[in-house]
Amino acid sequence: MKKSYQFSVLLSVLFASNVVAQITKSISGLHHVESVVSEGKFLYAADIGNALSPTTKDGDGQIIKYDKKGKLIDAAFSKERLNAPKGLSVNDGVLFLNDIDRVVALDLSSGNKLYEIDFSKETSFLNDSAVWDDATLFVSATDTSKLFKVNLTNQSYTEIKTDITIAGVNGLFCYKKASRLYVNGFGSNNQPNGVVGYINLKDNTFKRLTNLEGYFDGLYISKDVLYVGNWVAFEKKGVVMGINLINNRCTKIKTIEPISGPADFIIKNDELIMPAMLSGEIHFIQLDSDLSLKL
Repeated sequence: MKKSYQFSVLLSVLFASNVVAQITKSISGLHHVESVVSEGKFLYAADIGNALSPTTKDGDGQIIKYDKKGKLIDAAFSKERLNAPKGLSVNDGVLFLNDIDRVVALDLSSGNKLYEIDFSKETSFLNDSAVWDDATLFVSATDTSKLFKVNLTNQSYTEIKTDITIAGVNGLFCYKKASRLYVNGFGSNNQPNGVVGYINLKDNTFKRLTNLEGYFDGLYISKDVLYVGNWVAFEKKGVVMGINLINNRCTKIKTIEPISGPADFIIKNDELIMPAMLSGEIHFIQLDSDLSLKL
């Protein structure tokens, strides 16, 4: 596996400071957990299965349901057979997930499949998803570096063609008040050359926020700070960084130890809930509630 030698060099140039965050608890015992989401009451996690094979149709993927404190409720929430579920999002009683080459909609009250949308002609690695409104879902295809806009009303999709290609497009976050879709990339050619920025949905132009590159995965905005996960390497070296959306200053969110594959996370009440994909854990990390003021 290749390591991000660029990352350590750029840290000293781009990061304004280090901010310490406390891991308050962890859930263990999962296989390869790729994404978490919450509708407010429960926490749902996507586990791609026994092997780290995100594009293999082996039928051993699952959605695990917890209460909001991390207590197990249902280890097999999805009644639909899943292969390698990723990219969870929720809206109006529906859980959306990406399963290799299809978007699957599950009923949150039962775990039953409502419908699916076939992307097999486009990709074999649908990754993240983000809800814009009741009729619109965005999904990323990391293997083909493509971004799609899904019409949930008629269950169709169209490709969003930006002015530049976002290599290995991965994490997504909808920022409606500015008509922006924040995105990052895992990079190309097995190199840590992914970028972080946003797409202006008025004209589909991409603006890069920082010169920092890496194996970027999840991202989330909270209190004017864009939090971004970087694997750094395919081992226990992952980190989270914060970017102030007002001045674009960066900081490393320092935890006691690195994260094993920081994947698709969420933030609730100043708590970052982070899947560690390689170690099969979910970490609950207490954030600085005033981080934006310190950047």
